[in-house]
Amino acid sequence: MAELLPYAAPAGAWAESVAVVAGPSRAQTRWDGEVMVRGTDDTPSVTASESGLNGQQYYLFMLQRHVDAVQQTELPETVEGKQRRWDTLVEATGYVAAQSTGLLSPLADMHPVGQVEADLNAGLADVWTQERLPQVWKQSDSAGLMSPDEVPAPHFTYAGRGPAAAATRDVIAELVRQHGQDPSSRDFVTACEQLIVVPPDHQRWQALIDRMPAADKLSNEERRDLAYGFRANFRAALAAEDPASGTPDSRMSAMVRTVAAAVRTATDGRTTAPDARSVDGRLAALANDVALTPGRTPGSDGASVRPPRSGVLGVLRSLRSGRGSGGRH
Repeated sequence: MAELLPYAAPAGAWAESVAVVAGPSRAQTRWDGEVMVRGTDDTPSVTASESGLNGQQYYLFMLQRHVDAVQQTELPETVEGKQRRWDTLVEATGYVAAQSTGLLSPLADMHPVGQVEADLNAGLADVWTQERLPQVWKQSDSAGLMSPDEVPAPHFTYAGRGPAAAATRDVIAELVRQHGQDPSSRDFVTACEQLIVVPPDHQRWQALIDRMPAADKLSNEERRDLAYGFRANFRAALAAEDPASGTPDSRMSAMVRTVAAAVRTATDGRTTAPDARSVDGRLAALANDVALTPGRTPGSDGASVRPPRSGVLGVLRSLRSGRGSGGRH
């Protein structure tokens, strides 16, 4: 059961401050400005019907204990009490940041989004949050609630909202290894930021295929077929009891290697994609058509501007700036 957080609650302004700095910069949010409070459910649903992927706008969840920690006016006196509050605030920051990042995903193009798309979207948002949680803390109102100097173990950890987070991390790590490199924090952040702004339908699965070696030599039909196969294998791996382990031996890592091998087999001996020449002319014409290219105007020399986040956050900030509840302004 969830209840709407009162507008005047300080936790609302805090949640807004986290949402502002979460996820890829300048992506357009679908948060509607509302915060729903849950009692004991530690995991916001990522089902297709409740994840917000099928809605133009959506609300954020907070747990009641997160709200209580944010709005606590008397600081704990003991070291143990301070550590517990710190841990709860860090968890709350990750909880809201991950949801906010997931709501930066654009809607699918006239395509009903299914459960596997919701899982991947949540996984990308959770992995981004795992890597960027310290920065989100420092840039949001969380930094004003407690200082790391007040606790003996100021760890920043966020496990994620389900198996999709670990599975998505294994996918990104194996894609990096396919290029002969060891995955780094920057690799995870970059991959999540690039994929989260891709529509969560077949385009995102094709974007994953495009990250594999030799993918630029695939035909459009091959890319589509491999993307559908990747989707089916991702879903099957998530259905397994232990799809991810954080190692190259995980089921998810093995699945990526199988798809990567299929890419190599399909492109063996090629120097370019079979249908590249036939589409190059059409793509060039579209690229120069200012009526079809977002963010371009005549005489802009091809400059493109990414759309800003929707105006809801700016409106909320201006409305909350005078209410004295600690909101960002």
